[in-house]
Amino acid sequence: MKKLSTLLSLLCLLCRAAVADACTSWVIMPERSASGRMLLVKCRDQHIGTLTASVNTTDGVRWLCIGVAGGARFGLNQYGVATTSNYGGKFSGRRRKPPKHARGIIETVSVGARDAATGAALVRDRGREGWRALGGLFLVADAKRAFTAEIASGYGEMTEIPGGIYVISNSMHLGGYESRTLTPADTLCSHRRREANTRKELQKNLVGGKHTVAGVLKTSRLTGQAVPFNRHSLGAVCFELDAEFPETVNCAYIALGPQQHTVYLPTPMALEQFPEDMQNGKWAARAFALRMKLGDDHRFLPRIEELEAELIAEFDAARAEALTLLRSGRREEAEKLLNATFMRHYAKAKALMRGIAGEAGCDPDPPVPTREYEKQLHKRLAETAAKHAKRKK
Repeated sequence: MKKLSTLLSLLCLLCRAAVADACTSWVIMPERSASGRMLLVKCRDQHIGTLTASVNTTDGVRWLCIGVAGGARFGLNQYGVATTSNYGGKFSGRRRKPPKHARGIIETVSVGARDAATGAALVRDRGREGWRALGGLFLVADAKRAFTAEIASGYGEMTEIPGGIYVISNSMHLGGYESRTLTPADTLCSHRRREANTRKELQKNLVGGKHTVAGVLKTSRLTGQAVPFNRHSLGAVCFELDAEFPETVNCAYIALGPQQHTVYLPTPMALEQFPEDMQNGKWAARAFALRMKLGDDHRFLPRIEELEAELIAEFDAARAEALTLLRSGRREEAEKLLNATFMRHYAKAKALMRGIAGEAGCDPDPPVPTREYEKQLHKRLAETAAKHAKRKK
């Protein structure tokens, strides 16, 4: 494993590897976080799809679900266990089918895990029981511990992240299983470059030697080659995990749609339900419309980041007040406060994004995305990216 990783790193240094679009996820352990809370981040990349959000209750367990058609891609449950998934490439060997009627892995962890160690073990065991002939990389965290788990057909490994920060893209790291990948070497190099570039950008955005939520969100928007934001970005989430009252005050900063063109909304675990346009894809569709219109023109981003700074500060104050209420047994008041804060933030973000859409000449209230719409959307995004690349040359 170490020899293979070293060889890949040398290849990346000695040649200019082709850049492949890919997901990026990372964990920032509590000792490196400015708030002292665990941060788990995922930038979602996919050729077709629109991110949506919902609050689900499955087998009596309440969990936030962020996903696309076909299943959850991020999850946070009432016990404070957050999970993200990355594609891990194609692998040689016979495919072993998943168990009949098996849930998606994000849902399995969100419903079945009471802590990060249990969640990572659920992922590992699913790989060993049966999975597609494709790799999957998962990060699972609670307020105190974080794990990475990797699976493919008949294979599953997990390990605890000891501290600091840990970044993954779309290539396997554990158990030497990467030696069986069918992913081209230049693509693997691209994934490792993305991991290195993300770590470097995180270091640039430190405040007083610590990682802040604002710095993490800024890193998720990094543009260029082999970076978190690319032409197939669907959106991103930053989970901020608190050890005290996780079922109420844990937070997911959610960007539905390309994160350069939308607002991260601080979303408390106490949220009763997301507004309809966040559940049906219209919120993300507005960001995609801006992306198609503007391409790599990010002139509205300063206004988005200015609002986000305001929302983060307001949410921090509301969370502190909610914790005081919870400690005195006033749960209902705390939940009402956090729900009211979210709805106020939602209204501000929607007003800003509708205004920006109007200024950019986009439909401020796009229709609910269909599958055919998504196919056309991503075709046009690729064309827009090619045009802008040609202009730069």
